[in-house]
Amino acid sequence: MSTATAETYLRESGLDVKSKVSLGPFTTLKVGGVADLFLEPTSIEQVQAIASCSLPFRVLGWGANLLVRDEGVRGMVLRLSKLKSRSGLYVESGMSLPRLIKETVAEGLSGLECLAGVPASVGGAIYMNAGGKHGEICDSVRFVDVLHEGKVERLTREEVGFQYRSTSLGDRIVLGVEFDLKPLSDVQARYDDILAGKKSTQPLGSPNAGCMFKNPPGESAGKLIQDAGLCGSRVNQVHVSHKHANFMINDGGASSDDVLRLVDLVQNGVRKSFGIDLKLEVQIW
Repeated sequence: MSTATAETYLRESGLDVKSKVSLGPFTTLKVGGVADLFLEPTSIEQVQAIASCSLPFRVLGWGANLLVRDEGVRGMVLRLSKLKSRSGLYVESGMSLPRLIKETVAEGLSGLECLAGVPASVGGAIYMNAGGKHGEICDSVRFVDVLHEGKVERLTREEVGFQYRSTSLGDRIVLGVEFDLKPLSDVQARYDDILAGKKSTQPLGSPNAGCMFKNPPGESAGKLIQDAGLCGSRVNQVHVSHKHANFMINDGGASSDDVLRLVDLVQNGVRKSFGIDLKLEVQIW
């Protein structure tokens, strides 16, 4: 199916189809070229219609942990931001994770406060198994509903295949999640402490993709980068944060090539200093 044919088919399915949409504004790093087609479905049926096209597609969450190349994305990009309803502890994948955390904490429920300060949609957080030193999202999942080969499937926590900053979901689209949260009297205080700690140690207010590199076993990627003397290292309009060395900051107008060149510089520096190969946590489209 050609792009033009797919666009016609999707419009006939009731979808609002946009063409040649710049993806940079939809990422937290603010870098990236255009998508051939950009869609924001409002129902699972529309997601199924998109997935039934023979064009390749990618699913965009909040755009954190993501670097889109300046060349852009061929095929379709679907953003599930309009699928964001919540019923009890069942949440559609497009819901804001920070909003969900605030709501559940206000309800006295514990399990997600460990992710305070993580910019993500619920679906994106599931797909990447978002987490940090305080815990991971997989710790609070009961089951996940996904779209696979046109059908809605319900996966147990074990079937999702949660791993360090990844899952076994492959090309499955996360539609919704049932969480398993427990009452905790001091959950608000714990949330406040974790968020305050994030704000004091991470450049949350600057354009960045989150942690660029995975932590090697038994090591901290940020500490390795700092100890290698790489804080402040720069390629044009992107630099390594002084506040947290595992973050790269877009000063405005950075290109994907700038970011990738800085990635290489950091990897080479850490390898030379410690003999350790840093692996990207950020996905590249």
